Parts: sequence; structure tokens; C-alpha cells
Amino acid sequence: MRKGFGICCIILGVCCLISSLGLIAYNRWEEEKAQDVSKNILQDVQEDIQDNTREESTSEESTSEESNQYKPEEISVDIPKEMLTTQIDSYDCIGVLSIPVLELELPVLTNWSYAKLKIAPCHYFGSYYEKDFVIAAHNYQSHFGRLSELQPKDLILFTDISGTVYCYEVVLLETLPANATEEMITSGFDLSLYTCTPGGASRVTVRCSSIANE
Repeated sequence: MRKGFGICCIILGVCCLISSLGLIAYNRWEEEKAQDVSKNILQDVQEDIQDNTREESTSEESTSEESNQYKPEEISVDIPKEMLTTQIDSYDCIGVLSIPVLELELPVLTNWSYAKLKIAPCHYFGSYYEKDFVIAAHNYQSHFGRLSELQPKDLILFTDISGTVYCYEVVLLETLPANATEEMITSGFDLSLYTCTPGGASRVTVRCSSIANE
């Protein structure tokens, strides 16, 4: 009786071990896939940004020549700006996020969803115009899995589709409950980056403030 029970325990233990190894292997495969797709999107987004930068430079030269002949009266109108997007494959992107200290450079997709988070970081709330920008990403090591390594004063860059670079520095790191949505989007910080901890019980959150683009 005891011998049979012992054998059952061993078999159960082996099954659990195999299941655990299978889950680890699947998660690793999923992360590698996300890394490859993200790199391809990043390359295409960077090419679009370079093209837009060249076009804007040419347009500014043309506008400068015209302004020497005629200067219309400027009227200030406070209209909320929409973030520029570019479509790469079937994904809409708003720009590139760079975290030099972590050697990360990633595309940022629009209209976050759990499916998109498995591809690349996503716009979660706000905008760089309104200075309430929130970006979410999976906790893959190639995405936001190393956010907790950041320190105050670390530099973070976001380049929009026009080629404009927005510079930020880390102010603080905090851990929020998974259901702290209001705290995430009403922090008063110019940029917030977050990812879920393993198991999803809480969110590693990095708060950042804008700094001058030197």
C-alpha cells in the first residue's frame, strides 16, 4: 500500500516537473518571438521616422523662403494635439522608446491590448503633448522586465513619428497594486512606464519628468 502510494507520488512529481519545464519552454519561446517581431517593427518605424525627418527639413526650407515674402497673422488656438502614427504591417505605432542604461530600444504601439503587449510596449494613456504619457509593456527581459534596475536621474527618450525627441529622467520607482488604475494615470508625472510582476499581483512603475533636450 505504502509502496504504491510512494510510486504515485513519484509519478505525480515527475508530471509536475515536466509541466513546469514545458511552461518555462513555452514562455521562453513566446518571449523570443516577441523580441523578433518587435525588432522588425522597430526597424521599419525608424525608417519612417528618418523619412519624415528628411521631408520636414525640406518643408521647413521651403516655408522659410516663402515667409520672406509674406508673413500672415498668427492666431493662437488651443486645440489638443493628436499623436502621430505610422502603420507597420498590421500595427499602428506612435514612435520609439529608448532606455540607454538598459540598452533597450523598442517600438510603441497604439491602443493597448493583451495581445499587442506580447509584441511590443503599448500606449496605455495620455500623450507626450499633454505630459501624462503612460506606456505599458510585458515583463519580458527584452521589454520591461528590467524596469526595477532603473535609478533616479537615468535618461529615457521617446522619439515620435516626426522625429521629435522627448527627453525624460527617472524620478522614482514604485510598486502599485494591479487594480490601481487611477493612481497609474493621475500621477502628475510627465511619463510613466509600467509592467506587471510575475503572476500579475502588482505593477512595477517608473515615474519620469521631462528635461530639456540638450
